[in-house]
Amino acid sequence: MNKMLLAITCLLLHCPQVEAQSIDPKRKAGQAAESRVDQGINKGLDKVEESSNTIIFFDDFSKDAIGDFPAQWNTNGSGAIVTIDELEGKWLSVAHNSVINPILNKDLPENTTIEFDLFLKANEQQSTPFIQFGLTPVRDILKENVFYSNRFFINLHRYSERDGQTLEYGLKNDVIGNKNDFPLTRYANKALHVAMTLNKTRIRLYLDDSKIIDLPRALTTDMFHNFFLNNNYVTPASEIPLLISNVRIASSEVDARSLLIKQLMEEGKTVTNDILFDVNSDVIKPTSFGIMKDIGDALAANPSLKIKIIGHTDNDGSDADNLKLSQKRAGSVKLYLTENFPIAGSRIQTDGKGASSPVASNNTVEGKARNRRVEFIKL
Repeated sequence: MNKMLLAITCLLLHCPQVEAQSIDPKRKAGQAAESRVDQGINKGLDKVEESSNTIIFFDDFSKDAIGDFPAQWNTNGSGAIVTIDELEGKWLSVAHNSVINPILNKDLPENTTIEFDLFLKANEQQSTPFIQFGLTPVRDILKENVFYSNRFFINLHRYSERDGQTLEYGLKNDVIGNKNDFPLTRYANKALHVAMTLNKTRIRLYLDDSKIIDLPRALTTDMFHNFFLNNNYVTPASEIPLLISNVRIASSEVDARSLLIKQLMEEGKTVTNDILFDVNSDVIKPTSFGIMKDIGDALAANPSLKIKIIGHTDNDGSDADNLKLSQKRAGSVKLYLTENFPIAGSRIQTDGKGASSPVASNNTVEGKARNRRVEFIKL
């Protein structure tokens, strides 16, 4: 390893992240990226095996029928797959006083990222849900009570009331802090992207592109048994359901961002599933800015490095549309890098292959998520 590579790798090693709806995608990418850096973003990324990321769980409910409870989930109450007029895709509607969790085969790794979208439906005639989500030792929510066990939780409540909005977090049944100054009311009748990164005892919570909490000593080992969401019991009962979609759980047992750059520099090629875009769009999601910064820093630190960026999609849609979309996405990555880092556009080529080069089956949602990727080739 040469000195330049060693310096880049050492710089990155201090950094410990299903396609989803993005809020306000027109906000300037550079400003969001700078904000993320200033906050010391330290997102957990997918575990890398043979240069591909491992997604533990992904569900956008595309395989479930409207009106059914989804096959990959469990509940102690009731829920059903629905559509929302304002948004694409399917959503899980969770009834009042119902807990849900994804069906996982084993504990979450000690370094994990959990992401999902909440649609915060609101109107003046109906009461909003008391939304709660977090981590719990309870494996079977049909046989054990989540509320009687050790757990970490986040509460979102009264999100349409300017004087009543609540955003708080706690352990077991005790609230230990709040972030009630976060503008929850801004997201009424919009999709709010939630991301939690778990690093052993540490948990970070991001709402849209804002880091809300960073607690180094909040988690215990038993909390990694399960992830849950709850339309919490309140009186009177909430009339609007909890609405969730685009759930993605990924392992980050390897520092994927450091390995990504290492592979590019040493092997001449690397690929990532962690540069995410709005659905059927080339707009880059704010959750991608951390890994984009690492790539930009590596290019800026090595002025002789030239690369080709290749976009790939799943097989949803026509071949022609997918090819065009993959090319546009590669172009968006190049534009972001040249606008936010001292990198000449002549150093970066772009291309797209649409759905022509899958790395996994397109017959499953997990496979589709793996196929939506960005490839970097050293020239």
